[in-house]
Amino acid sequence: MFQKKVLLLCLLVLAVGLLSACQQKKEAAKTDSEPLYVYTQTAEDIAGWTSMVTPGGGEGTVEAGDGVAIIKAAADGWGGVQSAPITVDFSKNPMLLVRVKENADGFKWGAKFVPSDPKIDDHAWGVYLIEDNNFKWNNYGAVNMRDKVGEDFISLYGEQVEGVLWLYAAGSPDAVVEVTEVKILEEQK
Repeated sequence: MFQKKVLLLCLLVLAVGLLSACQQKKEAAKTDSEPLYVYTQTAEDIAGWTSMVTPGGGEGTVEAGDGVAIIKAAADGWGGVQSAPITVDFSKNPMLLVRVKENADGFKWGAKFVPSDPKIDDHAWGVYLIEDNNFKWNNYGAVNMRDKVGEDFISLYGEQVEGVLWLYAAGSPDAVVEVTEVKILEEQK
């Protein structure tokens, strides 16, 4: 009788241990599968962005479309909108993803990062993340932001930099780009 109780107690302890181990594994898997996106903007969010603030020209506009933010160039043939200020942690190898639904042939679009306190005059015009292109058809333009700004930029500003994203259309005063979302993901936790 005593042996049965000891055996039952051992089985109970083993069952509790297995349950605990399974729960810990489940929690670890949940943490590993959490999205790494640290910044997400939908078409609706982007439609609320403001005109780019530049040293001169390029103040485009944006309006909401059918599941897209329609960014229009300024009268001088290029321009767009800027996000609210964000802080980018370049130590985590951030990737910028811009999903573009349409950009008519003959027009182009691009993306820049503008530090809030430019230390070099050229930086007031932004640092190219995605150069002028005609990428479209509901695909993502993606780039490693650290690679694009470069180590000199990071030496000047540090690993964590506050600034704004610019999305713009170019090529004509009639240039338009339709964007469905913008995301930043960190490759390292």
